[in-house]
Amino acid sequence: MEARIQELAVDLARIKRHVHSLEDENSRLKDELARLAGHSPEGRSQGAEVSGAKGMDNLINLYDRGFHICNIYFGGVRSGDCLFCAAFLQKGREVETS
Repeated sequence: MEARIQELAVDLARIKRHVHSLEDENSRLKDELARLAGHSPEGRSQGAEVSGAKGMDNLINLYDRGFHICNIYFGGVRSGDCLFCAAFLQKGREVETS
């Protein structure tokens, strides 16, 4: 029984470290998204709005770096192609050419 409790304590410590690293990554990604959107991490605007073309460039950059840009999974790490992101990118290209 005591050995099982030790195993559970080790598992709990591992899970806590993982949660902490995920929280740090989430905070970093939120700050980066805010910066790319032209806002400070605290939410205050830093000047003029990002133009449509510049905003789309930023989204494409995020997608290329492995993050979702679709409204369903926005900011989540992609493990492959996403049909929602692809549709969003296609729609953005159509708007740019209009």
